[in-house]
Amino acid sequence: MKNFSSEFKTPEQYILDITYKIWEERGIGRIHDWYAADGPVRSPHGVTNSVEDVVKHTLETMHEFPDRELFGEDVIIGDKGDSFLSSHRVRSTATHLGNGAFGKASGRPITALAIADCLCKDNQIVEEWLLRDTAGVVRQLGGDIEAHGRAMGAKNPEPYMVGNAEMHTRWSAPNGFVIDGDKRLGEKIVAVYDSIWNGKDLSVMDDAYDRALRFEGPAGLIHHGRTHAGDHLTGILSSIPDGRLEPQHVIVKQVSDRPVRVALRWSYGGTFSGHGKYGEPTGCPLAILGISHFELRDGKILNECMVIDETAVYAQIAAYNQ
Repeated sequence: MKNFSSEFKTPEQYILDITYKIWEERGIGRIHDWYAADGPVRSPHGVTNSVEDVVKHTLETMHEFPDRELFGEDVIIGDKGDSFLSSHRVRSTATHLGNGAFGKASGRPITALAIADCLCKDNQIVEEWLLRDTAGVVRQLGGDIEAHGRAMGAKNPEPYMVGNAEMHTRWSAPNGFVIDGDKRLGEKIVAVYDSIWNGKDLSVMDDAYDRALRFEGPAGLIHHGRTHAGDHLTGILSSIPDGRLEPQHVIVKQVSDRPVRVALRWSYGGTFSGHGKYGEPTGCPLAILGISHFELRDGKILNECMVIDETAVYAQIAAYNQ
């Protein structure tokens, strides 16, 4: 923890504590302490480069969900020497009590999932890759996921019409693809995703995944077993059959008394040319930005949590086809 405040003893504590202090202690002003002034925050909806944008978006979310509580399910840390990369999976509970991005206050309770990859240095987050399962929130609020996403793309098409190459770059690490931790295990996870997404070969799941697999995918949908998880992936692949996956960063964490945990940030881009999960094909480019967390048992994937913001997929479709 070189050049970090003495109140933080470990990288995990740093991430969990600043999240708690900002959100649940309402220390919004502390964002200026813990975020670099011009650090990029990247998401499928665009890139911001100002700490003031982080403050603004935090205040807006607090207004819409004022009783929000954030529970850190896992923080997977990759060591960078004088800095570290964290992949923080957060489960939030909240009530929709204010007007905002999700429409007029409905009073409905929601549970939201997000994963944030953060590059941390000198007591600050200097770069962030942020994914929220917005589709899951829309579904719980009784909304239409496709209509919600298309409305965003129609209203503000610019961040969605950047092409697949720029989307891949948006999700990449400053120094290119890196595996932090056990290279063999990291390469194994990447090879599984390469076979599924690039090779369109879901038969690898029989060897790579435990039969008791728990798979949590977009829109908060949970599937048990290889077959149902594979069916979910097929729906995405069939919409973008020529897509190519690019792994962007991997962290492998092995500590005593815990399963092997892996965090993989990845992007998948191609052409919306097939009938699948995303409806009638339009021929526009589509890019999916994802972060997946895995837990292994006896070398096989037992739990997988894949976060994709599918409202951004529909926003891209709308932006390209106005």
